[in-house]
Amino acid sequence: MGPLQDIRVLDLSRLLPGPFCTRMFADMGAEVIKIEEPLKGDYARDFVPRRGDFACWFMEVNRNKKSVALDLKQETDRAVFLELVKTADVVMESFRPGVLQKLGVDFARAKQVNPKIVYCSITGYGTQGPLVKQADHDIGYQSLAGLISLSGEKDGKPSIPGVLAADMQASAMAGMAILAALRHADRTGEGQEISLSLFDTCLALVPGVSATYFGNGFVNMRGNNWLSGANPNYNVYRTKDGRYMSAGCLEEKFWKNLCRVLGRPDLAEAIRDEANYPRLKAELGAVIGEKTMAEWVELANGSDACFAPVLNYDEAVATEQATADEMVLEVEDAELGNYKTMGFVTKFSATPCRLYRRAPRLGEHTEEILRELRDRCQTARDNTEDVETPK
Repeated sequence: MGPLQDIRVLDLSRLLPGPFCTRMFADMGAEVIKIEEPLKGDYARDFVPRRGDFACWFMEVNRNKKSVALDLKQETDRAVFLELVKTADVVMESFRPGVLQKLGVDFARAKQVNPKIVYCSITGYGTQGPLVKQADHDIGYQSLAGLISLSGEKDGKPSIPGVLAADMQASAMAGMAILAALRHADRTGEGQEISLSLFDTCLALVPGVSATYFGNGFVNMRGNNWLSGANPNYNVYRTKDGRYMSAGCLEEKFWKNLCRVLGRPDLAEAIRDEANYPRLKAELGAVIGEKTMAEWVELANGSDACFAPVLNYDEAVATEQATADEMVLEVEDAELGNYKTMGFVTKFSATPCRLYRRAPRLGEHTEEILRELRDRCQTARDNTEDVETPK
């Protein structure tokens, strides 16, 4: 079993940030119970493409979990949820601030029934400030936090990042925070609430940008700094066949290796003077444009030049490296047929991550979990009667 096999998580979140975080917990062996609204469930269940009656997106971020259908607007279902809280270590939620308080299942109420509960809330804009109630998505958080302005060509239109950085980084930060809070709860018996916003995550996601601005007032934007296209040795160049190669040789030793791969060792020392940068970018663009991407990959192999092909995703998951590191899992499913899913980033030597079960159908485990609660309540009553009955 995984390293978190004794942890129970109640997952009220939907779409990506919360579910991906709890999927990582589930991959590590935690029992994750996804609490979903009856009939509708997680919105991601409706996404395309589909594998049978499952949305592939939903399957990717909700594997290894169980699903219990509860309508938290109903008093009886709220009572069931709070009974589950008594058995849980963690609650994850991603509603707007105030929603769960109105329903009576927020941290304050959860702590009353389980003082050790760790209650993690992922929100768009936190719990205070003028934007607390504002709806948004990843692109909005990145825009307001200044990240979108960093992507794209200098003097051109900002580019939409290909990665949902706010969602994914918030998932990782939430996971680390939950583990820290669980450690505190184990030592002290005290649970706590964790509040984490997607906007704040974006602000903190670029320490180099913030360090420069706080240090000398320089504002990083697309194309005006060493990591966004200003430097010839950290850039992207078009090849003869219309593909691209990236150069990431910031250290001079790697830059010299690249110059040798390009057949231009004469350019090596010019990198020391920023005045040469425009000329160097033009020179590299001309040289790299003389060969195809495949030719450059062959020439760069083993060179330590930090010179990589810009692959499409289908090419990336088919690389020998992805295969060697088992980053694509082949799943045999008697009902859905064979399919592929993403592997495990973290590799544990003693307690490896595993694929325990496919993502659940809506409410698939409701009866199982409710039966467990009934048995638990009956056991508690029996124990009380044993104590009260004179022997």
